[in-house]
Amino acid sequence: MPDRITHDILAEIVEIAADAVICMDAFNRIIFFNSGAEAIFGYPADEIIGQRIEVLIPERYRASHPRQVAEFGRSKVKARRMGERREIAGLRKSGEEFPAEAAISQVHHGDEVIYAVVLRDVTIRKRFEQREKFLAEAGEKLAASFGSTETLNQVARLAIPAIADGCILENRVANGFLAGATAHIDPAIEEILDDVSLAGARLPPKGHPLIEVRERRAPVLLQSNAATRLIEASTMPAYVRAVKALNPEAALFLPLVAREQLIGVLTLFRAKGGFDGDDLQFAEDLARLAALALDNARLHDTVRASLRARDEMVGVVSHDLRNPVAAVKMLSRTLLHGDSGDGEESRKSMELIAQAAEQMDALIRDLLDVNRLDSGKLSIAPAAVEPSALLTDSLKTLRPLVEEKGIHLDLQIESGLPKVMADRERIQQTLSNLVGNAIKFSESGSKIVVLARKGSDVVVISVLDKGRGITADQLPRVFDRYWQSSRTDRQGAGLGLAIAKGIIETHGGTIWLESKPGEGTVASFTLPTA
Repeated sequence: MPDRITHDILAEIVEIAADAVICMDAFNRIIFFNSGAEAIFGYPADEIIGQRIEVLIPERYRASHPRQVAEFGRSKVKARRMGERREIAGLRKSGEEFPAEAAISQVHHGDEVIYAVVLRDVTIRKRFEQREKFLAEAGEKLAASFGSTETLNQVARLAIPAIADGCILENRVANGFLAGATAHIDPAIEEILDDVSLAGARLPPKGHPLIEVRERRAPVLLQSNAATRLIEASTMPAYVRAVKALNPEAALFLPLVAREQLIGVLTLFRAKGGFDGDDLQFAEDLARLAALALDNARLHDTVRASLRARDEMVGVVSHDLRNPVAAVKMLSRTLLHGDSGDGEESRKSMELIAQAAEQMDALIRDLLDVNRLDSGKLSIAPAAVEPSALLTDSLKTLRPLVEEKGIHLDLQIESGLPKVMADRERIQQTLSNLVGNAIKFSESGSKIVVLARKGSDVVVISVLDKGRGITADQLPRVFDRYWQSSRTDRQGAGLGLAIAKGIIETHGGTIWLESKPGEGTVASFTLPTA
């Protein structure tokens, strides 16, 4: 009875073991197959018992397997423990190979021998080890990248094909999301994805997963029919074309969070199959690593930009303040020493001093505005205002400058425009910069047009001139601080357009320039309707 009880207990233990326990005879025929083996290999016991063990082995190893078992049977070794042998491979009923570890022992009853194998599926462990190695190498690569652009591209390259077929990495910007890097296993599709980066920032409509990520700061998974769902929830043509090219079955949206701020979203696409829990954990680990690296890269960019801005500001101040300061010093000495001649000469000297002081004050105001933009403290007080009243008032102070140069200023306002939300003083400052540039580069006798028209939920205001225009290579730099089209003919500090851009974006609008050399320039910006 005790022997019988022991046998039953051992049989129960073997049956409930998670590892595969398989017994075979001297002819390599399977004679025992526990439930763990059924779960691992996918065969029910009654189907596999009686078949040769080679059915569970990848075909490339089958020819040598009987010889190896025979050699083990003839050896004096009674058992080989798990881990003593090299890693082996198993073959499931589905045809899928998997990595495994196995222990084998031989039991002799007279002339009869039985081989008992305990096999462990190490797929999850191997995947974990591979992904840990991948993340460690990824961390090294990201740490070695300099600048946010390089880091974005590194993340995109790491994600493909380790986790997905394609990816889009988008930065969080004030007016939505801006694709900073894309990648795909197919170069032709990757070219289509590049258009999403070139299309500019987008604000996805309600119902798009990006909006849910922004609100919840948690991953959003579309496990099936992702292509149709994303196309239905998207409005940007370039993004729709990209999704059609990707044709994903599944899409995973991962928030990139650094210092408690959402700085971007990493979107992964799979054309076939979905993302399981293990994939999600791996992707989240990569996203955390990417967010940290991207944040560090942005801080690095900020430091470099701050140092560059400091040097540029020192150069601007030393250059643009030197002339008016010199004029004030010279003229004031003349007045103090009574060498200015009659009262008319003294009055002219005082006017020149006042002009120089105004020039210095304007530069200081610009520098202060730039500093406020950098610190996010440029304050506006928007109120609902009629576009016609806003533009008419803003252009009053500019008309004398236009008339002095012999230029005609034409104001055209589309009828029925809705009110806009605008800070009068700041929009006047913006128009002063735009119209001032138009005056500066327009010939006497030409015309400048200020146009207001209705857009989609916005009013578009444009300043058109027939000046010398801007070349295509210079156009991307027009909003850079301290930049001017002609560095040898400085007229101001080169901060006007940069400040105008900051003002308009603080209003929630956008600003852009279109220009062709010899044909003139169109500077446009939008203001949200009230």
